[in-house]
Formats: sequence, structure tokens, C-alpha cells
Amino acid sequence: MNRAAQNFVLLLIGAAVLKIALDGTFLRYVRPGLHPYLVASGVVLVLLAAVAIVRDIRGREEHDHHSGRSQWLLLAPITALLIVVPPALGASSVQSGATTQAAIAGPASGGKVRFAPLPAGEAPTIRMYDLIDRAAYDSSGELDRREITVLGFVIRTDEDGSARTDGSRGGFDLARVVITCCVADAQTLRIHLGGAIDSLPDDTWVSVRGKVVPDSATPANNMTPTLTVTRLQTIPAPARVYG
Repeated sequence: MNRAAQNFVLLLIGAAVLKIALDGTFLRYVRPGLHPYLVASGVVLVLLAAVAIVRDIRGREEHDHHSGRSQWLLLAPITALLIVVPPALGASSVQSGATTQAAIAGPASGGKVRFAPLPAGEAPTIRMYDLIDRAAYDSSGELDRREITVLGFVIRTDEDGSARTDGSRGGFDLARVVITCCVADAQTLRIHLGGAIDSLPDDTWVSVRGKVVPDSATPANNMTPTLTVTRLQTIPAPARVYG
């Protein structure tokens, strides 16, 4: 690859990194905490490319002028990143097995412990990870007494849908994809939805209010609780799609 192509690739990579960092689509790839590093990296790459291009123009350097045009095809994937934004991982990645079921780490003691009280309110919204953690290991009984609200996308489990974590099929699950660093380490969180629920397409984002069925999170179903639904409403996909 000649110097002009190298500099242009560097410029496109920097521009692509800056674009996803500034328009918020970086949240489809990495955790929010990496945002400052993405911006800094994009700026450095663009500056390096600009300096190299200016230096070559001034020096009138012409290296590998006849190296062929096929090398420019390497720019296509980078250019595509500037134009096309891939969708976030969702129901299809869960059903295909692309994201494995996340394991909820229990207390160091190996048994149940008393968790802090749930947030105040009639049905406080909590993260799905916290819901599963409490259902599996909280000895306070808070989830037995109170309704909670949780957000996620719908996964159909009957017929040709994705089987539940215990292998059974029927109804719907609610899921979130979680990442530690980036989508390469993505894993799935799921809860079973119980009660009368209208049929919804996979990947429909919903806000679900209900009460956790006591002792429904067991090792047999990978500590996946069942939430008896009292209210369900569709919502737009959040900016932070990964839990």
C-alpha cells in the first residue's frame, strides 16, 4: 500500500472513531466509560493522518505509485462504518446462541445474604442484573412483598422461539444483553414472564411491572426468576441498549 493510501486509511479510521463517539453509536460497541478514550483516540488518529498528508504534499513524495488499485478496496469496510450503523445485539443474537447466558455471582459465603432495601416507590425500576441477583440470593424477602419494574426486550420461547434457560418452551422471556468491555464479550440476562401477556414480536422493548415468584430462581434454570406481570407497556429502545 502506498503512502497516500496509508494516510487515507488512517484518516478514515480516525474519522470513524470520532463519528461513533460523538453521535452516541459507540454505545453499540463498548461501555459508556470508554467514551473519553474513543474521542482522544479519534483526535490523535486524525491529527497523525493530517500531519502525514501535509508532509507528503510538501515533500512531493511518490512512493509505490504503480502498486495497483486493488489496495484501495481495503478502504471499503472503513468507509462503510462511516455510513452504515449496525444494529445493537438483541433477540436474534440470543436465539442463535451468539451471546451465552451470563452467570450471576453469588455471595462469597455461598448462601443467601440480606440485601439493602429496594428503592422507595410503588414499583421501583431496577436493573435486570440486580433483579436476578436479589431473586437468587436475597434473604430479606423484599421481592416477595413488593412489585418492581424492569426494562428489556421480548424473546418468544414457544414454537420456534428461543428455549427458556431450563429447556422448557412457552410464553415469553424478557432479556438484556450485558457487556463487560465491548460486544465481543456480550452475554445475556433473562427472566421468565408469567401471567397473561399479549403476543409481541421478538426484540420489542417493554417496561414490565410485576412481582417475582418466590424461589423461582434455582440452579436448575440457571438462577432465572419468573416475574408475574401486572402491567406491560412497549417503549422505545433506550440509548444504552446494553445493561
